[in-house]
This record gives sequence, structure tokens and C-alpha cells, in this order.
Amino acid sequence: MGVFGETHVRDFALRYPASRNALRRFLDAVRAARWSNFLEVRETFGAADLGKRTSKLIFDIGGNKYRLIAAVDFEEGFMVIEKVLTHEQYDRETL
Repeated sequence: MGVFGETHVRDFALRYPASRNALRRFLDAVRAARWSNFLEVRETFGAADLGKRTSKLIFDIGGNKYRLIAAVDFEEGFMVIEKVLTHEQYDRETL
């Protein structure tokens, strides 16, 4: 799977260095993936959710410490990362 928006990941990792390894593992898994639908995403990332209002994918990263929001085009085989947030930031944003 192709990945766009890695700048968001890089910027987040600079602000939150403890997230680096978890985000690196996430990106490695996404690049190796060949998902054709959301159910296949859940096979790789069991805690992934589909946003009710936005239909964006929401990934729990680093033992539920961080959230990564992305759009996935299954037909074309790429992900667009839109945001990376701490769990606290995500909670504030969704309340």
C-alpha cells in the first residue's frame, strides 16, 4: 500500500519522540499491506475503527497512546494520513 502524508507522522514523532518506534512499525505494516476492504484492515490492525461521520480510518497506535486518522483508497492501493494525535488530543477533538 502506498502512503501519502508521512510528513504528519514525522512532525508528530519530533514532538513526541516516544511515538517513533510505534509509528515506524505502523508505517512498515501499511506499506506491506495489500488491503482490498476495511475487514482486511481489521485483520492487520484489530483496533482500527471507521469514523462514523467521516468514514476515515482511525488507528490506535502505541498501545492506545496515539491515534492516526487516514483515508484509504482500496482500489488504487494507497493511504493518505491526515492527522496523528495523542489519545488526549483525539478525545478533545471528538467530544
